[in-house]
Amino acid sequence: MTRITLRILDGANRGEVYDDILLPVTIGREEGNSIQLNDERVSRVHLRIQQDHDDLVLTDLDSTNGSRVNNEEVQLKLLRYGDLITVGRSTLVYGSREQIQQRLKENSGRRATSGGMDKDEDGSFAVFLTEPPRLPERLSPGQAAQLSEVIEFLHHQVREIVSEADVKPRHQSVEVPKELWQQIIEVQARLAEYLDRIGQPS
Repeated sequence: MTRITLRILDGANRGEVYDDILLPVTIGREEGNSIQLNDERVSRVHLRIQQDHDDLVLTDLDSTNGSRVNNEEVQLKLLRYGDLITVGRSTLVYGSREQIQQRLKENSGRRATSGGMDKDEDGSFAVFLTEPPRLPERLSPGQAAQLSEVIEFLHHQVREIVSEADVKPRHQSVEVPKELWQQIIEVQARLAEYLDRIGQPS
């Protein structure tokens, strides 16, 4: 049985620590949640944190005001020690001080290329990684073929944009025709649609 630590940094319940809380964890305004928050902007059952093999997954449960991890709105997110979870006016940090320090230690010296600590727009600090995420494992052959098709499609789109871009070393800039700029926007829109579909609570 896996247990995790969540500490409330901001909001009406600021300062409360949930140490070694048993998974799965639900956070919401209603009694019966693992963590009940006194916050009218939090839904009755706002989000769930559960284990999936070796990963810890946060799922927004179609809440009214959404969930954010490290200041980014999410529906589905893998959690890492030091991640900041914001629901309504409440902010929680995942992990004990020791776990977060250990993660920082493991990533020290790699800040420029793969991790470190930075300041968010709201002034809070969060650990971040810019190394690429792992591909999912244990896919069925059909799922692997579908994922390969999606990645191949995106790779083709990006390759076309890169090959047509006009690199101007003297001005340290890159120019792309308006059609390609629209193509970039379309790729972003399609990725947003994929993320929305993947993140829908099942």
